[in-house]
This record gives sequence, structure tokens and C-alpha cells, in this order.
Amino acid sequence: GLTAALHAAERGCHVTVVTKGALADTNTRWAQGGIAAVPAPDDTVASHVADTVTAGVGLNDSAAVQTLVSEGPDRIAELVRRGVAFDRAGDGDFARGLEAAHARPRVLHAGGDATGAAIQAALGAAVRSAGIEMREHTTVRELVVEGGRVVGVEVETDGVRRRLTADAVILATGGAGQLYSHTTNPVSATGDGIAAALRAGAAVADLEFVQFHPCLLYTSDAAD
Repeated sequence: GLTAALHAAERGCHVTVVTKGALADTNTRWAQGGIAAVPAPDDTVASHVADTVTAGVGLNDSAAVQTLVSEGPDRIAELVRRGVAFDRAGDGDFARGLEAAHARPRVLHAGGDATGAAIQAALGAAVRSAGIEMREHTTVRELVVEGGRVVGVEVETDGVRRRLTADAVILATGGAGQLYSHTTNPVSATGDGIAAALRAGAAVADLEFVQFHPCLLYTSDAAD
């Protein structure tokens, strides 16, 4: 969401970011894992695509996988430009880890297991310095639809509702983990963004997939 806001602002758009918590209250901030990309000379996009499809046991959207993998190096470079300090090896190159279903070391971390926090901090600072309007602790209640298209949002701040008009609305609302009695998702992951999109007539897919984030194993006799 913050990356989309930055790209729009850089193209001359007046951008407003609405978040029902503080700017840093995101799923991203809690992401402890790394980012898989293919900037190493001995790695290839085809290998990364194959590993991703294997990990997805064939349920992947092939076009999405191709886009994700082929644009990975450029997105890493963009994050670096925006201030994300990925961990480096002794020679100054990225420190790449071998994890999960990857056939080659291509996973980048920042601050060890604080990758998400590093990305959140950098993008948050970039958004604030770009002069983008921020509306924190503000909830999107409805998408405003006129003539078959979305023309804004109805938001609520401290119990007061108002309408924000817009030429375009981007939803980056996270998941719905808090709909369950037990979840590791942040408290903001309540699915209200998806529900607003449904009420406005959007099509949704694959709602059965829920990310457990951060990963953990809880047992009744666990010490922590």
C-alpha cells in the first residue's frame, strides 16, 4: 500500500493514505522472514519460478508467479533506494540465505529476522517525507459507488463519518485472521476491507488461504 502511494505521488497524484491504526500497525512490520529474489549471477528466473510452483503444489497463479519473480530484483533495488538496509556479506554483496523450497540461496534479510520492520520503517519515512496526506486511526466503512464505478470512500474517525472523493481507490487491507478465535495476525486484520470490496461488487478469490503470521507453534504446556 505504501509503495503504491509513493509511486502515485511521484507521478503527480494527490494521494491520501487511510489506515485504521497508526502507520506502523501493519502485517509487514511483523514479517520476520526474508524476501526471495534472483540478483545472484548463478541464479535464474526460471529456477525461481519452478521452486515457487513446487512450493505452491500447483495451486499458483502462473502469471502472478512470473510477474513476482521476474520483477523481484527491480523491487529489491527500489527498496534499497528507499532506505532498506538489507544484510550484506563480507564482500559487500547481499547476504543470501537458502530457505524453504528454494534450490539456490536467494533469500534476503534485513536486521536478521527484522526484515518486515526494516521495510515498514523505510517506507513509512518515505511516505511522510513525500508530503502524502495521512489519516491514521481512520476506518474505511464503505466504498462509494456511483454509475458503476468507485468514486471515493466513506471513512470514520473518532465516531465521525465523512466522504473522501477519489479518481482511484487502492485497497491494501491485509487479511482476516482476527475473524478466528485464535490467530497470530495483528489486531487490524479483521477482513473489513475485503467486505467493503464485496459490498461494492468486487470479485474475490482464494479466501480459504489465511497467512499465519508470524509463524509459531503453541502447545498447552508451552513455557511462553
